[in-house]
Amino acid sequence: MKTIFVPVDFSKYSENALEVAAGIAKKHGSRIILVHMLGIANSYLTKDQQQEVFNVMYYIKIAEQHFKELRKKEYLKGIEVVEVMKPYRIFSEINTIAAEHDSDLIVMGSHGATGVKEVFIGSNTEKVVRTADIPVLVIKERSPDFYIDKAVFVTDFHNSNQDSFGTILKTV
Repeated sequence: MKTIFVPVDFSKYSENALEVAAGIAKKHGSRIILVHMLGIANSYLTKDQQQEVFNVMYYIKIAEQHFKELRKKEYLKGIEVVEVMKPYRIFSEINTIAAEHDSDLIVMGSHGATGVKEVFIGSNTEKVVRTADIPVLVIKERSPDFYIDKAVFVTDFHNSNQDSFGTILKTV
C-alpha cells in the first residue's frame, strides 16, 4: 500500500480519519493524499463577475490555512503528504480523484447521518463506500492507537473483489 487517500472537510471527524491514516501510512511507508473539495458552484468558476472571483479566492485561502494547521500535527511527522483542492461538490468525484493519484485505500471520517436525511439523501461517506473502486475505511471516533482485530468484508464473491480483499489483509 503506497498511497492513502483522505478526503477532509476540516471537521473533527475528518481529522480523526487523518490520524488513523497517518498510523497506517507509518506502518506501511505510504504517502497521504489529503483532499479538500471546495464545494464551489460551477457558476463561480464560469462567471466573469468580480464578486464570484473574490468568493473563490476566499474559500481557497481558508482551505490553505486549514491545510497549514493540519500539517503541524505531530502524527503527520515523517509522512509525505500531498495536498489537493478540487472545486467539486459531489462526493462521487472522490473515486475519480483517488484513481488519478493511484490510491490504494480511502480513509474518511463520518459522524453518521440519521433520520430523514439518511433515508432520502444518504451520507457522503455512504455514497463513497458504495461507489469506490478501492477499499474504504470509515472512522467515526478518534482512535490514536488504531488497531483492527476484527473486520467484516462484504462481497458478492466476484473475482474483481480479490484485489480489494488482498489490500485489506495487508492493512491489518
